[in-house]
Amino acid sequence: MLRWVSDLKISRKLTAAFLVICFVSISLSSIAVSYAAMRNINRRTAVLAEALSAQAASGMEQFLESCEGLMMAVLVDSDVLSALSRETVSVSAQAEYQARISKLLFRLIKMQPRLVHAGIILKGGQTFQTGAEGERTDLGAMAEKAWARRIAESPEAFAIVPMHDGEYVNRFGRGPVISAVQKLYGQGRQYAGMILLDVEADSVISLGSAALLQENLQGVRVVAENAAHQVLYDSAYDAETALRDGEGFVRFEMPGDAFLTESRPVENTDITVHTIYPKATLLLLRRDLIWVTAASVLSCVLLSLLCAALFSRSFTRPISRLAGAMTRAENGQYLPVEGKVRQDEFGDLIRQYNRMAERIDYLISQVYQKDLQKKDAQLTALQTQINPHMMFNTLEAIRMKALIAGNRDVAEMTSLLGKMFRATLENVNERHTVRNELDYVRSFLRLQNLRFRAENTLTAEIPEELMEVPCPVILFQPLVENSLSHGAAGPDAPLDIRISGERVPDSDRIVFRISDNGSGMDPDRLMQISDRLESIRQGQFSVQPAEQEGRQHIGLENIAKRLQLQYGAGAYLKVVYSNETGTEIELCIRDTGGTAEGEREEPAWTSES
Repeated sequence: MLRWVSDLKISRKLTAAFLVICFVSISLSSIAVSYAAMRNINRRTAVLAEALSAQAASGMEQFLESCEGLMMAVLVDSDVLSALSRETVSVSAQAEYQARISKLLFRLIKMQPRLVHAGIILKGGQTFQTGAEGERTDLGAMAEKAWARRIAESPEAFAIVPMHDGEYVNRFGRGPVISAVQKLYGQGRQYAGMILLDVEADSVISLGSAALLQENLQGVRVVAENAAHQVLYDSAYDAETALRDGEGFVRFEMPGDAFLTESRPVENTDITVHTIYPKATLLLLRRDLIWVTAASVLSCVLLSLLCAALFSRSFTRPISRLAGAMTRAENGQYLPVEGKVRQDEFGDLIRQYNRMAERIDYLISQVYQKDLQKKDAQLTALQTQINPHMMFNTLEAIRMKALIAGNRDVAEMTSLLGKMFRATLENVNERHTVRNELDYVRSFLRLQNLRFRAENTLTAEIPEELMEVPCPVILFQPLVENSLSHGAAGPDAPLDIRISGERVPDSDRIVFRISDNGSGMDPDRLMQISDRLESIRQGQFSVQPAEQEGRQHIGLENIAKRLQLQYGAGAYLKVVYSNETGTEIELCIRDTGGTAEGEREEPAWTSES
């Protein structure tokens, strides 16, 4: 494992190390935060349940107090006391008392909006009642219910009847109600009747908007029950699923382990308030927290991976650039590392390599130039061995004999050949100009036309001011020869060759274009030649002679190398186009003002590249 890690590239090591560090730290932090958040959820849930239980218990206490207060308001009323003290009353008096007590009960309903019905049932069967919407019911039948008889017989003066279906049509339609009952006593503490107040079951306790929101969103349930497990209030009451006992009261059963329950008794009563919280909601919250934590960890890891990749790239990119330059150096291309060099240790290393590469390239160029100079010396020695005057006199004698024999073509060919020899042999140490090169090309083309009885033409469009610019010997002729050899469509299709030249504005560079109307090169050959010429233009060529891949290829390469070696950067040779309409080649030289070929100034070497 350690060996495998040690064999990894630096970029992958950096990325892996950065990612592991970030993943471990982020994961530990996320786990700690998630654990604290889950504990906080549990604690907040317990606090919420406790608060809701306390609020519900307080609401139940307030409800009981308000009911007892209303009862006392009825008991202290003189009309009620008079009605209880009279054993017999006339019909008119009874109607009068009925009206007065009904008015009192109606006033109680207005004082307490939660009341839907109020009534008084006397022992003798006399009843007084009123409803919130004017409803009336059979209170006599109510008095016969089992719970009413049980309350009448019990020693307790005040009782709360659990949730049951009211026989009263309240303003919201038939529904569950709870009843507050206050017993009435006459002389000698004898039972005289009862006061009955009916309240909508769902309005007994007011939980507030925040509690209702928790109830709706998280399934919280608040239940108030008595000692017999009969429900007085249920925030999640459902008539279809509610359990009932034999008297029709709604019963409550404590939920199982799937719920958390917080219970609180109501003081001085047998009523207990329960707040029930489903554990599924807690699990959902915890699951959401886990998902959020996992998504956060994943996002942080991805961000860390991106940062690690950028960091490793900035760290390893200079090494990769330097390695690429070394690879090119192995292939004989001693080029400096391209791009901006940073001011760090890698930048120092790259600058050292650039200085070394430039020095090696310079030394190799010097060796190649010396080799060229050696070959020029050999050529000069060969030329000195040949007596130019003897050769020119011999050619002139041949020309005269041809004229005497009436063969003017042979005479002209001999004359042209003499002019070409004169240009290459006598002017070795003299200044060779664009004009001399054009004369040489014209002589060569005329000689070829005579040889092959062709009618190829040459058009020169070069300004007079460029005619005396120095140029290498035999610069245009190989390109014209390529046009004749590879561009001619056939002996009956004469070739039109055009040579144009112009000076680049505000520069010492001069651009020449040699074009023809021949058949052009095939695309693969054109791409191969263009790539090679571009490599030479960028200085990527070996000092060794090129392999013989074709005369056209080698001729163009030799000219391109000569331009690079004589003029350096800025000089080039390239194929502009080559198709069925012809070929155009562009070359660029510099106006050196008379510097001989092969003379390149040595650059001044400094400590900085």
